[in-house]
Amino acid sequence: MKGHKKLNRQAIITLILLPLLFWGCASGTGTTYPKGELPPPEMVAPPNRDKGYKDSRTLASHNLTAKGYDKLQRGDIDGALRLLERAVGINPSDGPGYYFLAEAWIAKGRLSQATRFNKLARIYLRNEPTWSLRAKTQKDRIDEKIAMQESGA
Repeated sequence: MKGHKKLNRQAIITLILLPLLFWGCASGTGTTYPKGELPPPEMVAPPNRDKGYKDSRTLASHNLTAKGYDKLQRGDIDGALRLLERAVGINPSDGPGYYFLAEAWIAKGRLSQATRFNKLARIYLRNEPTWSLRAKTQKDRIDEKIAMQESGA
């Protein structure tokens, strides 16, 4: 009976998460988002404790990244920077954290910092196709802004 309950719980979780997975896959390449929104950090999900991941540092980092993302969406760039810097400090391989740090520095017009964090995002997100493309698109935006600054436009 216990195994049967576990199977039902897993089936229910799968039924809930499966549409979200397809929604994420169908959302496109990440070059544009509704109302100028950024991609949610859940696109690279935190480790699932059921699958044997018990790294509290990774979970804490993901939670801070999600909170930093929310602040970034609300326009609180400095608040987002504080949270995202803590996230990557806790888990230095937090690819989405670096991605959003680059976004925050873009918003502040500090393109050299954005470039550094984008480079780290591309390194840590290279095995996530959707995020990898987003990080590449972000790099292209940064490069375009740098070129515009250098040309005096």
